[in-house]
Amino acid sequence: MAVLRTGLRCSGLLLWAVCCGVTHAAGPYDLTVQLDLRLTAAQSPLSSFSQGGLGLLRYDESHQGLHAGPLMLDYSGPVTDTIRAAAVAFANFDGDKNPIDLTEAYLEWRPVPTSPLRWRTQVGAFYPPISMENRAAGWQSLYSISSSAINTWIGEEVRAVGAQTSATLVGAAIHRPFDIGVVAGVYGWNDPMGVVIQRRGWAIHDRQTALWGRLPDIKGMPHADGSFELFHEIDTRPGFHAGLEASYRNQLVVRAMRYDNRGDPALCNSQECAWLSRFNAYGARLELPQGWTVISQWLDGDTSVGKSLDGRGSHILGYWSDFVLVSKTAGPHRITARYERFHTKTLLGANKFNSNQDGAAFMLSYRYQLNDQWQLTAEGLKVDSSISQRALVAAPLDARESSLQLLARYSFSL
Repeated sequence: MAVLRTGLRCSGLLLWAVCCGVTHAAGPYDLTVQLDLRLTAAQSPLSSFSQGGLGLLRYDESHQGLHAGPLMLDYSGPVTDTIRAAAVAFANFDGDKNPIDLTEAYLEWRPVPTSPLRWRTQVGAFYPPISMENRAAGWQSLYSISSSAINTWIGEEVRAVGAQTSATLVGAAIHRPFDIGVVAGVYGWNDPMGVVIQRRGWAIHDRQTALWGRLPDIKGMPHADGSFELFHEIDTRPGFHAGLEASYRNQLVVRAMRYDNRGDPALCNSQECAWLSRFNAYGARLELPQGWTVISQWLDGDTSVGKSLDGRGSHILGYWSDFVLVSKTAGPHRITARYERFHTKTLLGANKFNSNQDGAAFMLSYRYQLNDQWQLTAEGLKVDSSISQRALVAAPLDARESSLQLLARYSFSL
């Protein structure tokens, strides 16, 4: 663990060096720097999760108005002819543990191809290839400000800190119109994964948890610890993910993945417990003529914690979510609509802590690319949800929340 943390800190130093111009002699590199300025308006009877409440949006009525940030830096550059280093850092300006922190940092090896197979190996901290919408720099949504509930949760709790290898059979090399790929990863340092969705349920926003960052716990909730730290190793058991991807003429992409952190729910340290968290994720993206894109994703799984005779955990939570997104581009304009549903249900241990959630959300976004540096976005979001644990903090179980965000984004690349 100490070696890995040292390696990630070295990635942070690499990012600092790039920003200061130290790596210019290393050869071609890519650096994207991005800063947002937002004007937000919100309606909700609840405090936001970012303030320790059970609201599902990033901003609530007490924290609307003009906001600076986040600041994002996305870097990749060569180490050798076939190895590149990559790192992404965010400064969220919301009182997190560190003013700026890494969300990803890894080395990537792509050997020179000698057959129709294309190999790719990553070592470090990175997102497993689950999201179909978070395709922009810094693992941000290409289509809107907020991510879907599925990819919001991936950004909050899920990270692979380890190694991942993929192999893709390139159809063009064998005169076929399709590509087929497999991916597999082994990782650690994700044992607390599951605690956020159990305590609060699904949410919808664009904030990614940094590798040394925190999310606030629910104020007034029984056994509240102040905040969650998600990327720790507790049980020394490695987790894994494995998936398939198929694409047809770069117009249709279909994915399926199994993720299992293999946590031991009976183990705790002085600050937190390991959770056994597993899910299946499926997704498809279809690119149609005249600038139309259709995306759909579905994720379902369970998480558990606590000692039990069968080792499965004394408290088990099941969860699922799905969404459909439709987007249309016309020159510098993009308009996007997304509808989604989400659900959690306590399957075992409701007598100790009942965590049931039902909800649906609709998002409409308009984005205008003013020039290479400036992007303007307006996004409206409405969420209807019912969460049983709101009764524990004297909040209404059923709530309708809405927000309007106006974003001016400045970015440049080197």
